[in-house]
Amino acid sequence: MLSKVLEYRMEKDGFQVEVFNNGEEAIEFLSSNSFDLLITDLYMPFMNGSELIKYVRNNISATVPIMAISSTHEEDVIGNIFNIGANDFIVKPFRAGELSVRIKRLIR
Repeated sequence: MLSKVLEYRMEKDGFQVEVFNNGEEAIEFLSSNSFDLLITDLYMPFMNGSELIKYVRNNISATVPIMAISSTHEEDVIGNIFNIGANDFIVKPFRAGELSVRIKRLIR
């Protein structure tokens, strides 16, 4: 459900969006296509968001902006996400306007 909301909002803001159900699908696409931003939930099946971030940073791009999304407020989890390479972190639930501002900041 959240992915559909994000997709709708980002397309409304003029972005081309690709949505994947898990980290493995994302890696398959990201490995052979260019992209300007990666947004990932931390809790996904098969490969979680932390694993996806590490993989992208080590194997695909050290510089593409990455935003992580989660409902967690745990400081150690959030700190770890930044340490492994995320550029931003937003806690669910969030306002669509805030997400839009953060995305635009990351890709300029």
